[in-house]
Formats: sequence, structure tokens, C-alpha cells
Amino acid sequence: MAAHQAINPKHPNQSFSFKYFYHLSAISMLLFCLSVVFTTLAIVSKERQAQTIAKNFNLVRLSQELRLSSDQLTMMARAYAATGETRFKVFFDEILTIRNGSSPRPAHLNRVYWDMLMVEGGKAPFPKTAAKSLRTLLKENGIAQQELEILKQAENKSDALVSVEKNAFELIEKGQHRAALKLLYSQEYLRSKADIMSHINDFLAIREEGFSEHLRSSNNVVQGYYIAATVCFVLLLLSLLGLYSARSAIRRSIITYLNAEVTKQTQELVSKNDALNNAINELSDTQQRLIKAEKSATLIRLIPGLAHEINTPVGIAITASSNQLAVTKEVKQSISNNEVAKSALLQSIDNIENCAKLVVNSSERITAIINQLKIITNTDFSGTISSVNLAELLNECISSVSKHNDDVDVLVDISKALHISAPHGLLQQVFIPILENSYNHAFDDITNPSIVVSAKQLNNSIIIDICDNGCGISNEIKDKIFDPFVVGNRKRKGLGLGLSVALAIITQYFQGTIECYSEPSTGTRLVISIPIAA
Repeated sequence: MAAHQAINPKHPNQSFSFKYFYHLSAISMLLFCLSVVFTTLAIVSKERQAQTIAKNFNLVRLSQELRLSSDQLTMMARAYAATGETRFKVFFDEILTIRNGSSPRPAHLNRVYWDMLMVEGGKAPFPKTAAKSLRTLLKENGIAQQELEILKQAENKSDALVSVEKNAFELIEKGQHRAALKLLYSQEYLRSKADIMSHINDFLAIREEGFSEHLRSSNNVVQGYYIAATVCFVLLLLSLLGLYSARSAIRRSIITYLNAEVTKQTQELVSKNDALNNAINELSDTQQRLIKAEKSATLIRLIPGLAHEINTPVGIAITASSNQLAVTKEVKQSISNNEVAKSALLQSIDNIENCAKLVVNSSERITAIINQLKIITNTDFSGTISSVNLAELLNECISSVSKHNDDVDVLVDISKALHISAPHGLLQQVFIPILENSYNHAFDDITNPSIVVSAKQLNNSIIIDICDNGCGISNEIKDKIFDPFVVGNRKRKGLGLGLSVALAIITQYFQGTIECYSEPSTGTRLVISIPIAA
């Protein structure tokens, strides 16, 4: 119930359903426990009833053994008197000692036993067990004191009748068989037998009355327990049906609530998604504005350098062209005036040739500047993509750069298994300018110059480290080395576009990064990171 209230405490139907479910659960558990208790009590009562029936059977059987023993003593005495055979007297004495507990007791003595021994050569039908008196057996079977007293009286009177039978045995020993039989059939003897049997009948009457009452009472108790268990079971079934109904109602309520909650959350997600799309659009617009601003800033930085780099060869070309025109005019004038001298003509041709060379050199320089500017500004890099072995590529680049300067010691520490999928020439345009920059600008007045090139795969990128022990980069241009037309040493050959080209290729083609770490007099380190996915 608390859990449901945590879901939706304001919904009255759900709260009622949970309360109903909670109470029905408690009632069902109680009814189940009561069903088990009443069933157990009925079983226990039935077991006790069975024990009482067995006890009653044993007591009645033992009372019948007492009656049978009295009849069997009379039968053996009369048989001895009629026949004079001593085996009947032996049987008589054995019956008496068995009842008194002096002799071993045959099993199932309540069944036919002595009749099997009276025939000539008769054998005992059952084996003998430990000796126990009849009174001991009655006590072991839980006989009531009143009932025991009645059977004691019957046994005592049977023992008293034994003295009469022993008197008959004395007459038999004297040969007076008729007198002995007369004694055993006398009215006194018969009254004593009847007296014995009357006590046994009294016991049986009391036993039957008490047992019937007890049996009737125990039957009522067992029946009551069974009825109570049945009622609890029926009520349990009804409560389970109620639980199922309440569970269905709760499930419907929860589903309704969850559907409403899902709808609400969906609406919130849609709203947030719209807001996120708006934010993304604004971010995209901002990014485009920043890119345009960066392009504008780059263009602003590029224009002065570009103007300076192009202005020189253009000026030279203009001067050379003007000189060519002047010399050509002079030659024409000399020819028109027929004043052409061979030496003067050759000198004019040499001047024109030198001017032409200056124009060609200036044009080539301007063309080189324009080509490198195309690489910087072009994002659609061309070339056939192949798997390039990084170690072999760098060795090629080092060989190309070190042709005119073999004093630098270069160490390449790259696994031969490391490859990059890219156009071969494009990678050369990255590493050659970097290596040329070190060769041309890093080792002025440096003894034992060296460059260490290493590469490794780290996570999802290939990290290429190019480190030299040169003079480092001055603080004035360290932050500008990737800008176009930035040259550390104007005396050296170069346009100052190589690192700009390398930066453009790494960032635009590979979507990677290139970083520079340098301090004056401590060398320079360039770290290139190329994503493997690129």
C-alpha cells in the first residue's frame, strides 16, 4: 500500500484497490493457516481415536482371555476327571501359571490354542513370548482403576474356584472320578463360574458404555475439525478469487498510471528534444559564424603576407619587363637607323634574356605560392588512398630532405607494422615541410644536430612525435608558425607555407591535431595525432 501511494497517492480507486488487496492477503493467509491447523487437529484427533479403539480392543481381548482362561481351567479339570490323563492336569497348571505371569506367554492367546494341544500329538499353533501376568497387561493397556478392580474380582474368584478344582484332583488321585465330576458340575461350582462371568460382563458393560461415549465424542470433534477446515478452505478459495480480482484492478490502475506517465514523459522528451534541436541549430549557426569569423581573421592575417610575398616577384617581373621593352625599343631604333653593331646587338639580347629569366623566376615563385594556397584552402584533397607504411614513408621523406645536408643524425623509431590509409603524396606534404623546417632553421650553430621521429598507436589514434635538439623557436613567432608566410630565417629558402599546408592536411583531411612545443635553445617538438577512423 505504501508502495502504491508512492506511485500515485492522489488516486482514490488505486488506494482502495491496494487496501482491499492488503486485507484480502491477510485474510487469505489467516484462512490458510486455520485450514492447516484444523486439518492437523482432525488428523491428530483421528489418530487418537484410532489409539483409543486399539486400546479398547486390547482391553476387551484381555478380558476375554480372563474368561477363556477360566473356561479352559474348567475344561482341563473336567477332562482330567473324566479320563484320568495327567496331560490335562499339566495343561491346567500351565494355564494358571501363564495367567499369573510365572510361565512364558504364547502369542495370540485369545485365539484357539489349547484345543490344538488336546488332541493326541497336538502342537502349539503359536510361539511363546516373555512371561507377563494378565494384570500387568491390563495396566500396560491403560485400564481404568474401576475396570481393573472389577477384573481383579473376577480373577480372584477364578483363583478361588481353582481350590475347588484342586479338591477334585485329590478325589481323582484316590480313584473317585465320579465324585470329582460331581464336584466339578455341582451348583456351588456353577454359581462360582457364573459369579466370575458376571464380573466380566460388568467390565464389558462399563467398557462398552465408556467407549461408545468416547467414540461418539471423538467423532464429533473430528467431524467439527473437518467441517471447520472445509469452511476455511472454501473461504480461502473465495478470498483468492477476491485477490485475483483486486490484483487485476491494481494492474489496470498501474497500467493506466504508467500509460499516463509515459505520455507525460514522452511529451516532456519531445519538448526537450525540440529545445535541444533549437540549441543545436543555434550552435550550428554560431559555429558557422565562428568559422566565417575565423576565415575572415585568417584572410586578414594572410593578406599582408600574401601581398608582401607576391609584391616582390611581381615588382621584379614588372621591372624586368620594362627593361625588356626599353632594350627592345633601342634595338628597333638602331635597326631603323642602320646603326646595328654586332657587339651591341649581342649585349641587348643578353639583357633581354636576363630580364626574361627574372620574369620566369618571378612567375614560378608566384605559381608556387598560389599552388600552396590552394592546398591550404582546399578541403577536397585528391589522390589514391592506399595503406602506407609509416616507417618507410618517413625514411623516404628524410632521404628527400637530407640530400643537401647529411650532417643531421636522424633516428626513426616506428614499428614496421604501423600503417596509415591515405594518399601517399598527401602524407609527404605533411612530413617533408616539417622535416625541412628542422633542417633549415633548427641547427644554426648547433653541434651534433639530431632528429628523433617516433610513432605509436594510442587508443584510437596514431601519435607521431618529431623532436629535434635545435635552437628552438623564438617566443615572437612560436604562436604563429602555422600561419602562412611566417619565416623564421629570411636568409633561408622557403615561402613560409609548409607548416600551414601540413596543418591544413592534418586538420581538414584527417580531422587530427598538430601541436608544437618549443623553448629557445631547448629544441622543438611537434606532436601529430591522426584518428584511426579518419
